[in-house]
Amino acid sequence: MLIVILTFISCGTMRINKTSDFAKIKDVTELNGCYLNRISNNSILSCFNIVEYSDFVTIACENPNEIKLISHNDSIEQEQIFNGKMKKNFFEIYFSKRQFFIPLIYSSCDIERIRVGKSKDGKLLIREFSDQSGNLLFLGTGHSFETPYKFYNSTAYKDYMPIQMNGLWGYCDSLGQVIIPVKYDFACIFEYDVARVKLNNKWGLINKRGEEITTFKYDDISLIDTLSSPPIFRVYIGKKTGVVDVNGNEIIPIVYDYIGYDLLPKKLTSIRLGEKWGYTTRTHVVIPAIYSEVVSFYGDRVLVKRNENYYMVDIDGYEYETKGIWTMRDAIPKTKRKIQLDEQKIE
Repeated sequence: MLIVILTFISCGTMRINKTSDFAKIKDVTELNGCYLNRISNNSILSCFNIVEYSDFVTIACENPNEIKLISHNDSIEQEQIFNGKMKKNFFEIYFSKRQFFIPLIYSSCDIERIRVGKSKDGKLLIREFSDQSGNLLFLGTGHSFETPYKFYNSTAYKDYMPIQMNGLWGYCDSLGQVIIPVKYDFACIFEYDVARVKLNNKWGLINKRGEEITTFKYDDISLIDTLSSPPIFRVYIGKKTGVVDVNGNEIIPIVYDYIGYDLLPKKLTSIRLGEKWGYTTRTHVVIPAIYSEVVSFYGDRVLVKRNENYYMVDIDGYEYETKGIWTMRDAIPKTKRKIQLDEQKIE
């Protein structure tokens, strides 16, 4: 009897899921509306496993067994339909549901689903559930989690609103009056009084007076690091990438083939120029891309390789020769030197 209990408990399908935070709704059409797509750590689209960016998402349900999402990725309107089933007070969608049992011996679960409804305070509520677990006899393995996310109705957004007229975009105020002329190929919402806009197939940044903060020369601009103030933007010209701030300054030059995604305060993230590696913070390059190999991290130092020799570099942009490659103690203090940005070779 104990084995049977353990077999079923080890699989996440027996997990009791929280549903008490869903408000009462009769059918899926009560979810219809336009919502602000993101919160600090997630978005409506990512809950549906959609990687595209959009400021707003409209839910327009017509069929009782479907949720229709409408969003703008760049200037293109996209519609995506997800099949599911209305349960008590929420609409349930499974992205994967695989279960296998050999009683008393083996079980495995692979479940990915969301439940979509309304919270008690009227917000869109999405609960993500993931269970990838199982057991072999008494040995359980895997993981499961359930995370709720709440999203505001678009009416909660009080800043200048992007509007579309005759295929072009501009901005209006809360009264619907046009504030910034409708002339752009596409327009995003304002972030710290700065907005990304597209004109003549190139991207740039403008302020709330409609003035250009950057020239329209970028092939793409994406907002990153929304948890820090102010945010920064990743920009692309051709296949090269860099970073600009909210004042339009190119704080990381647009010469790199790759910039890592962990651009957070007081942290290093990798950059690549051709076949060479270096490191940057969110504000400036501290270790130029001159190293052929990154070996490992030691706290706020990095062990790297250049010209077949190993070096230790730190977050302040200093390089040290090393006696070996195993511990931070191997850095030789008297060899300390400041690495210069012009040591990079720009091709």
